[in-house]
Amino acid sequence: MTTPDALSTPVSRTSVNYRTLASAITLFLGGYLLISALSGQLGYSISSISRNPIEVTAYLVLQALFALLVVVVGFVLAAAPIGTRLIAAGVVFASALIVLVTQAVTLTGSFGASAVPARATFGNAYFMTLLAVGAGWLVVRRARLGWLALLAALVLIPVPYLLVLSNVPSIITQIVSLTLSAVVGAGIIAAGRPLRD
Repeated sequence: MTTPDALSTPVSRTSVNYRTLASAITLFLGGYLLISALSGQLGYSISSISRNPIEVTAYLVLQALFALLVVVVGFVLAAAPIGTRLIAAGVVFASALIVLVTQAVTLTGSFGASAVPARATFGNAYFMTLLAVGAGWLVVRRARLGWLALLAALVLIPVPYLLVLSNVPSIITQIVSLTLSAVVGAGIIAAGRPLRD
């Protein structure tokens, strides 16, 4: 005779699998939206040299906040303790703030000769977003060797600048950077084994 526990176990595992997969998809989408928001004009708009109207800056800020909200929803959907999910969301918020501050400060010339390395790393929306969202995902998934997948994000440091130095049009640079981000992001999600549970 089949017990209720025997019947409920497969359903529970299936439920966790769907929840984890929904989390992965939402984080992938949220990461894309966050990259789009942070790699646009937001850093310029909040810097002291910006001449954008206040409503343009408000729109760009709201766009970034919406992207962050989508990322938070992705972590909420994850099958992990609430404390772990809060840490993951906090890492992404801190990363977005670092990107914006670095972009704004380097635009005003405050970094001097170190402006290029700063923009290539801490001001690089592609690299920092992948690093933060990827790290958050691996934290909630309790990954082990999966952390090595974050090393692939390093490719997003030199590639955009090499394309710019080669006089590749800005739109092509953005397309290449987004494509690389999608490939690396998919690899990080796979490293977290979304169907493991």
